[in-house]
Amino acid sequence: MIYNSSIKWDAVYDVIVVGFGGAGASAARFAADNGANVLLLDSAPEGSEGGNTRYSGGAFAWGNNFEKLRNYYRQTYYPFNYDSKDLDTFVENVIKMKEYSKKYFGIDAKATGRRPNGEYPEYKDADAMQSQSMTQGMYNGGFWKLLRKKVFERLDKINIWFESPAIHLVQDANNKTVLGVQVKRKNQIRNVAARNGIVLSCGGFENNPEMVQNFLGQGSLAPIGTLYNQGKGIDLAVEVGARLWHMSNYDSHGLSLRQDQPHEKFAYMINWKSLFNGSIFIASDDGTRYFREDEEDRHGYKYNHGNWIMIPNQNHPHIVMDQRQYNQLKNDQSAKAAQIKELISYAIKADTISELAEKINALKLSEAVADFNFLTDDVKRDMFLNRKIETMRSFSEGPYYAIPVRHNILHTHGGAKRNEKCEVIDLEGNPIPHLYEAGELGDIFATKYIGANSIADLLISGKISGENAALPKPKTVELDAVTGASKVPELKSDARTEITNFTAEENQGIGMSENGISDTALVVRVTKDGNKISNVEVLQEKESPSIGGKAIPKLVKEVLCKQSADVDAISGATTTSSAFKDAVAQAISNIK
Repeated sequence: MIYNSSIKWDAVYDVIVVGFGGAGASAARFAADNGANVLLLDSAPEGSEGGNTRYSGGAFAWGNNFEKLRNYYRQTYYPFNYDSKDLDTFVENVIKMKEYSKKYFGIDAKATGRRPNGEYPEYKDADAMQSQSMTQGMYNGGFWKLLRKKVFERLDKINIWFESPAIHLVQDANNKTVLGVQVKRKNQIRNVAARNGIVLSCGGFENNPEMVQNFLGQGSLAPIGTLYNQGKGIDLAVEVGARLWHMSNYDSHGLSLRQDQPHEKFAYMINWKSLFNGSIFIASDDGTRYFREDEEDRHGYKYNHGNWIMIPNQNHPHIVMDQRQYNQLKNDQSAKAAQIKELISYAIKADTISELAEKINALKLSEAVADFNFLTDDVKRDMFLNRKIETMRSFSEGPYYAIPVRHNILHTHGGAKRNEKCEVIDLEGNPIPHLYEAGELGDIFATKYIGANSIADLLISGKISGENAALPKPKTVELDAVTGASKVPELKSDARTEITNFTAEENQGIGMSENGISDTALVVRVTKDGNKISNVEVLQEKESPSIGGKAIPKLVKEVLCKQSADVDAISGATTTSSAFKDAVAQAISNIK
């Protein structure tokens, strides 16, 4: 959107950060620490902000040998090119990540112990990169809460607007300076100016089917993180003449259940070793096998003739098994037993393989089962896909089962090309004035993602972009606001402190837990009528509305039905479930 003198600014800030995920939280924090008055925008409603960081494990990359670490990363780019300045800056900062944790969070990071030989141990110096964590446990929202807390400690310098998507960037036609952002705020279009800089930190495009088809060449992928990464950052960058890079790169964790839901169940199932062990394989659209089922997951990348590539996407694959395997999984005793038992409950059943093939539209399924049996009974080696033969058993008597699955997607890496200062680069290779970028949107990973590096990158790029965006810039046009943000209710910050004044009458107890996915404590009030739990009220919660928010009413019903806090966790919302049960148990113990 080209600036003209008829544009009236509704508010003016020093820095605007577009996207309140991990990178945006970091950028806003460091911009504020460098004296900037910051506006932090997010398209998600409060409780769903956080981007993919909210769903991440929270581990970050670290190493202590620059040359070895750099060499390891260089190999993961093969056969793609890389920018040496960008890579060197990233590696230099990865080496400082433990000091970063101590200096900016007051935490001594600890090694996670995961993959001590590297995600690609075949590469030289693969053990130069190790995973570190600032929090206990993984995938529990702990890391996101640390970042969010740092933002909320600076609300005197940071305003937050939820449900306020950026529509356009406003750019000076003469010198290409990005002056501000047009925002849809409470059903009104608002023009907000930035004196010194704008940071794009609005994530990838995994929830934009058109972009997934155009840039990734895939037809059906199930997001396993945020549902709000819809590629708007790509549109904003293109609008102001940015060069794109890394658009074909994304990562995954294999398969999820296929029910055509925004969030499918059972992500990460490819890692369930007890699942793919026996008379079971994954059938492609035509019923044939197409990848090694027992191979260790490398964020979706699978071995392919000396390289590792993303699994070729199928549109309606299935996990296929016989009755013996079904019984084996029904009686599974592994750590994933509960999930496996629920998973097989979605199976399609048929008396014969040919009948099953017809039901799931897999014309070559009978041939694939015959080939599988030939490998296990006669060849005693999987000469096609190299699955370990000890994990394979011939199909025997029916009935037979097929579970519909989808390939999933964790996040994309494409976006505007950025330099080592996190400045966005135009088509001529020059920085676009006042425009910066951080996080998954346009990160430096061209191909083969290595776990823990997106967390390292969001911390590194968030800090660099926030500090550089905060640097005072020469005034190019008049940016005084016509109105003042503080005078218009719609332009005030959405950030507010949590409720803390809770009361309980006789036969009531208050309980709270800070271990949910949100930084805000989950608070409940339990009422008893004699020895019976008669009511469970949720007084405060900011869990993700699409996941934890939907799980809480179900958990309330379960507690009332079982008359106990010891109820089963809701699948897909285990962190919220655990926090809710802890709060209810505490409330029961506090009843007078």
